[in-house]
Amino acid sequence: MDLRNLIDEIKSRVRIEDIISRYINLKKSGKNYIALCPFHSEKTPSFTVSPEKGFYHCFGCGKSGDVFTFVSEIEKITFIEAVRKIGKEVGIDLEVAISSKNTSSEIQVLKAINSETLKFFSYYLTKSKEGQTAREYLRSRKINASLAQKFYLGYAPPYVNALYKYLKSKYYTDKSIFSSGLVLNTKSGTVDLFRDRLIIPIFNQYNEIVGFGGRVINDKEGSPKYINVPETAIFKKRNTLFGFNLAKRKAEEEKSIFLVEGYFDVISLHKLGIENVVAPLGTSFTIEQLRLLSNIVDTVYIFFDNDKAGMNAAERAIQLIVSNYDIDVKIVKTPFKDPDEFARSEKNISNPKAELLKYTIDILDFMKIQYENLLKSLNNSDKMSFVFRCFYFISLLRNVFKKSEFLRKLSEITSLREELIISEFQKYENKLKIDRESFFSGYNKSSINDMELLLAYVVSKEHPLIETLKSEVTLDSIKDETAKLYLEYLDNFLLEEDVSEECVNNLHFLQSEIESKVSHMLPQQNNTDLRETFDSLLVLYKLKVFKERRKQIKEIIERISQDQNASDFINELLEERNVIAREENNIKVKKGINYV
Repeated sequence: MDLRNLIDEIKSRVRIEDIISRYINLKKSGKNYIALCPFHSEKTPSFTVSPEKGFYHCFGCGKSGDVFTFVSEIEKITFIEAVRKIGKEVGIDLEVAISSKNTSSEIQVLKAINSETLKFFSYYLTKSKEGQTAREYLRSRKINASLAQKFYLGYAPPYVNALYKYLKSKYYTDKSIFSSGLVLNTKSGTVDLFRDRLIIPIFNQYNEIVGFGGRVINDKEGSPKYINVPETAIFKKRNTLFGFNLAKRKAEEEKSIFLVEGYFDVISLHKLGIENVVAPLGTSFTIEQLRLLSNIVDTVYIFFDNDKAGMNAAERAIQLIVSNYDIDVKIVKTPFKDPDEFARSEKNISNPKAELLKYTIDILDFMKIQYENLLKSLNNSDKMSFVFRCFYFISLLRNVFKKSEFLRKLSEITSLREELIISEFQKYENKLKIDRESFFSGYNKSSINDMELLLAYVVSKEHPLIETLKSEVTLDSIKDETAKLYLEYLDNFLLEEDVSEECVNNLHFLQSEIESKVSHMLPQQNNTDLRETFDSLLVLYKLKVFKERRKQIKEIIERISQDQNASDFINELLEERNVIAREENNIKVKKGINYV
């Protein structure tokens, strides 16, 4: 990745208001934030931050720029140093990314192989007799040549190693071909990964081809319907959204995007002229994918399959979005089984998007459908269980006006007085705070390794929480080997379409090991409190990590303070300590903590 794309990638992973709020107090003003300018003296706020445009501007002194410019100005460092600093926070090491010649060379070769492979698959779909079945299949799904070309669809012939031979004819080495994941090196010889499959190329946000997916055409028994190329140096499933390269411009214009489940859901909505649509790659919606959207949209429309699995996946996506960003979430609930069926039904509609939006509901209406049995139950405890499930999602909202609106609506849904709902919600939030205090006092003396084991244990009981964990902690930084191995294993497990029995057994073994290690530390509560427990654990864990790092910084400075050549390094450590202090304070203010 070149420096320009690298800077764009880092910028896409941060929110400018989050970075700037570490240095000055921002106040919400409409879609923007205002503050007293840090670059000149003033009594009336003239400093404005626009999350939508990703820049700041002071109407008093004229200073303006993006997140890197701000950090450069406020810390008196160069632009590149600011890029490096923010990059480290989001897991991108600038030096490693731009100076590794071997990695750069490997990436260029993989890109070239993918480009040649695209030509190969395209030829077999459009011009070969072998591709006739694939062409008929596309016609049966009402996908014309223009739409197929828009997505660069192709066909993999049924031969064992036709692609391998083609790539060898282009003088690529076996090592490079195998590293692309497109060809397997087996004991019986080379075998193409995709054979007799419709091919869907996968592009990244920079419109570079990074991988391929393949769908069986005849739904052969024993063959998985979809397979993807394995992850490579340029293809990471959790960082990639199918269709994002085509959706980005329209999403930026309309400030909204449709999130669907699969390749053909995206393609089918494009057929209706709906272009701001993306899909995860056979995985749960991840925090990395959410970050791609967070800086360009205000609303996400979740349009998943209309079955229990699809609705459960939608609930997990809602949790991930509202707990991390102030983005409106709407759920598209049509009478059709999936977006593809909806698209096939809309033959004579002049405005398909307007028709689709008629089916949108908000989070509470979704919960009403999802937990209809609890809401309609004559048992009061069931109804309260529904209320508390809704309270959980409302408590995650970052916008107080949305909270108030949702509490009013919850009153209407449950036929309970609004004053009662508000009172119970306040009790719920107070209980969370009290439980957190009790929780913290119980675990405050636990070691960081113990906290990591507890976090892994809670994630083992509710897998989607791994996305919340990864939004706050890099798995590489986890110290406890058992917790780290389990979480990394689970992370990979959740990304795979086909999971071996051995993989499942290993996961169960690691989970059992974690359970045995934490059995004496577990709180006496049931699994309905898992999400609240996890939130409290994560807060305490981060504070403990900060505390340990501050201690390390103090010891290092004391050890090298007499070294005249260490002044620059000491200044870096002092700045790191200041950043940690600000982060600690932000956490405590956000969570209402003053006792840790």
